[in-house]
Amino acid sequence: MDIDPRPATANDSGHGGLQILIGAGPARFVADEPVEMGGLDLGPTPHDLVAAGLAACTSLTLRLYAKRKEWPLGAVDVEVTHARKAGDQPADTFTRRIRLGGDLDDEQRARLMQIAEMCPIHRLLTAGARIVTEGVAG
Repeated sequence: MDIDPRPATANDSGHGGLQILIGAGPARFVADEPVEMGGLDLGPTPHDLVAAGLAACTSLTLRLYAKRKEWPLGAVDVEVTHARKAGDQPADTFTRRIRLGGDLDDEQRARLMQIAEMCPIHRLLTAGARIVTEGVAG
């Protein structure tokens, strides 16, 4: 399935600091770095945003699958943490913890955990992606 481009934006005002105005869909918010990295800790870091994308995609994928199967899935809580360890291959690890609510049997729960592995962002992160960079004048 092809996805129509919906640009995400990052705007640095040029006034110093590491705070960046992010545009993602209809939302606008600040991305930043922690104080110890030279930022003001006013918003998520870029790695936080990737982790949030994985958490959101996982939750949405599980909800859509359970709805299609008419399973009694209640609340879905997904927590994703990021760690980087130089020397490991790959150096970055995203740890995902999934809590499924509702009156699901063991087989349904097991299947939903398998489905979590198929969320598009999970697949993107594990397969990699091509990035094309274009300079724009002005």
